[in-house]
Amino acid sequence: MTPQHLLVPTDFSVHADAALDHAVLLADRFDATLHLLHVVNDPGAGLYGLGDAEVQIDRLRKEAEAKARERLDDMAPDPGVVEVRSAVAQRPNLDVADAIQEYVAGHPIDFVVMGTHGRRGLGRLVLGSVANRLIRRTACPVLTVRKKGEDGGEVPSVEYENLLAPIDFSDHSRTALGLCKEIAGRYRATQHLLFIAEKRVLPTFSDTGIPGVGVVEMDPEIVANAEGALEQLDRTMGGPEVASAYHVEKGDVAQVIIDFAEMNEIDLIVMATRGLTGIDRFVLGSNTERVVRAAPCPVLTVPPSPDEEA
Repeated sequence: MTPQHLLVPTDFSVHADAALDHAVLLADRFDATLHLLHVVNDPGAGLYGLGDAEVQIDRLRKEAEAKARERLDDMAPDPGVVEVRSAVAQRPNLDVADAIQEYVAGHPIDFVVMGTHGRRGLGRLVLGSVANRLIRRTACPVLTVRKKGEDGGEVPSVEYENLLAPIDFSDHSRTALGLCKEIAGRYRATQHLLFIAEKRVLPTFSDTGIPGVGVVEMDPEIVANAEGALEQLDRTMGGPEVASAYHVEKGDVAQVIIDFAEMNEIDLIVMATRGLTGIDRFVLGSNTERVVRAAPCPVLTVPPSPDEEA
């Protein structure tokens, strides 16, 4: 998939600004159109019989929309760099995720780029919950970006030199790898394919019925052949020619991904929202959720393709 339309939902927070930085560069590399969307809350006072209040709310709503459009114009990059389209949506009950999904459904959006958190406080949008809902429900990839210098750390780079694609050899991870290769090709980056031999802790029962726990490790033969399988998968995937490295690690899936990203200065993780277990994408896999929350770099989550859903 070659991204042609990128959507940045914004609440004008520093988290959304960080997402915009990534989206602008991606749009430039792919010669894609950048869509900016802001959702204005409408409390709908008419629902409670407050007619006079509704008149005032209607005025404030129009003023808020006009101000939002003005701010979108201010934050938009130079049209000479990327094509930009902006929109403001009115949405009752702070149902922002639905408004974003409606925009995605009505436009040829290839993926959404957004911050992992938003404004906080009474009546403010918290983008964290919105990001989670979009990853769970939206039929296109979602790139989540932490704000600049969050938690006192270094400012995340918007240049991608090293990309990480966790692979479990499912069709879902193959789809994610295809997108990873497209991005790596545009950035002339190195892609790292990572297979994790997961150790599973399972309940056990003795002859007396006393419960316990046991650790089940992956078949050593599978682990020994994994690096060669990663290289073969990469060769058969097609797509642009990119520098690639193949890695096999043991341990907890999410933690290994997070630790690998930190130790190898990964700039972007591209991973599927589903794996070999085939968990319904409306229930975000625990590994994906943990990586999105704790990764030291942006994470691009890739949902199953329509063929994989069938």
